[in-house]
Amino acid sequence: MGISTLQDGRFLEVNLQFLRMFGYERSEVVGRSSLDLDLWVDQQQRRVLGERLRERGTIRDAEVQVRTKAGDPRRALMSIEYLDLRSQPTIITTLVDITEFVGARESQARLASIVQNSDDAIFAKTLTGEITSWNAGAERLYGYTAAEAIGKKVNMIVPDDRRSEFERAMARLRNGERIEPFETVRIRKDGHKIVVSVSISPLRDGVGRLIGGSTVGRDITERKRSEQLVQRSEARFRQLFEAAADATFLIDRRGTILEANPAGAGIVGAKDPAALRGVNLGELLPARELERCRLYLRDLLHDRPVAEPFETHLELKDGARRFLQVRSRVIREEGADPYVQVVARDVTPEKEYQRRLVESERRASIGQVAAFVAHEINTPLTNIALLSANIARGVQDPVVLEKLQKLDRQRRLAGTIVTELLSLSRSHELKRIQVDVRSVVASAIEQIIELKKADVKLVEEIPRNPIVVSVDPLRLQQALINLLKNAFEATTLGSVTIRLRSEDDHVTIAVIDTGSGMDAETRARLFQPFVTTKPRLEGLGLGLVFTKQVVESHDGSIAVFSDPGIGSTFTITLPKGTADAPKAPAVSTAPETLPKAP
Repeated sequence: MGISTLQDGRFLEVNLQFLRMFGYERSEVVGRSSLDLDLWVDQQQRRVLGERLRERGTIRDAEVQVRTKAGDPRRALMSIEYLDLRSQPTIITTLVDITEFVGARESQARLASIVQNSDDAIFAKTLTGEITSWNAGAERLYGYTAAEAIGKKVNMIVPDDRRSEFERAMARLRNGERIEPFETVRIRKDGHKIVVSVSISPLRDGVGRLIGGSTVGRDITERKRSEQLVQRSEARFRQLFEAAADATFLIDRRGTILEANPAGAGIVGAKDPAALRGVNLGELLPARELERCRLYLRDLLHDRPVAEPFETHLELKDGARRFLQVRSRVIREEGADPYVQVVARDVTPEKEYQRRLVESERRASIGQVAAFVAHEINTPLTNIALLSANIARGVQDPVVLEKLQKLDRQRRLAGTIVTELLSLSRSHELKRIQVDVRSVVASAIEQIIELKKADVKLVEEIPRNPIVVSVDPLRLQQALINLLKNAFEATTLGSVTIRLRSEDDHVTIAVIDTGSGMDAETRARLFQPFVTTKPRLEGLGLGLVFTKQVVESHDGSIAVFSDPGIGSTFTITLPKGTADAPKAPAVSTAPETLPKAP
């Protein structure tokens, strides 16, 4: 409370509550006016109240804004009365601090505005279910106006098949429980059912007594419909994915399998597609295919053009090889790392058919030549043999006899060439067995050792342990004989080395000589029929053709490295088989990689 004179508005006296409210000392206030102390926040409000005081002579409970000594604004109720004190007109001003009350009132008003304007349906209800408030969001969601809803039972928006659920929620509310958001069904005024997410909170009065509940509802009908559509779409995709005849994999950018269908599991020899999740595709590919496949995946992820179908092959644990044609596409989804859908088709039967067709055509071509040679040459050769024998019986001249012997050697050479040509043209089916390939190498060396020249050393680099491979031992032995024979014939000084190596998934057999070597033009034509580096009368150029045919029929490959004056290296690469090793025949037990003297 403050007392001031009417004429000049200076304070004559103030009480303790006034000093506490404004933060002044009494000496700072008495003798000064409200203007001197800058107590008014709104000077226009001060002038309006002054005019009202002059008109009415009193003011009751006017809400004003004042300022403390520290400059903080406060809200107060002001009452002013006239008083004649000692024949001096005086006014008594009473201020009641309502700052906290006004703040709470404004906060409540803001909260009420938020609730009223919320997009969510918000309403209050008693513990018996009568609606006591209903915001605009509830009007939009349920179709009832506030006037239609307030005072009615909330179960008017609950379908019959959800009544038991509703009663359980009301029972929990009456126990004072807060009910976290749950999905349910409600019914609009027009009879349409909607899916809503509902949460319920207890309401209490000023002394903490439970008086009802506040319900917040949100329409999720469209969201649920979208989720159902997505679920149906995913179910259809899953059915197609699982039933697809082609192997299908989903892999990440590092090649790790995210998903595989049953056909995908089958193509790599797995029983359960789930077992492939987390496995990197690189673990399923042979080592020599890894870099090609990595480049293919890298180009895909960088949106660079790739040649499709991309062809590769797998080598399974049982030694089988499967050729694949692969088509892939990168799938990019917002907010997620890209992944790759790989569809692989097993074309092994087609590849085998093509191989047999090419082999058949090659053999047919060679067979035609062989048949011609046999028909056109064998008869004259027979006649030459008979005539030479008749002449030899009637001739005593040593010079003539020597010439007849030379003639017979040339005749036998021609016969050998014809026999070799006919042998190459015949069809030979492989008879594969699991065999220690060291024994095949040893047999080939034994057959060819008589061709070794005195100044040429034979070096054998044979592992100590058995190397079991699924091969036709007789045909592989003949192929090695051809390579060793060529090496010894090409080498007059130095060495011929045969080297056997076992790698992770394949075996290599190399024949290395220090002979004359070959130039690039000769190497390019080396495996063509009738191409040879030997003198014309010493070979027909079919040995390497036969060797290549044997190697490729074993799903292997043969490579040659050679330079003139350095020598030649022929390397055969064969895939391994997987079976228990048979009892190995006796072979050299020299330490691995250490050459053995001939």
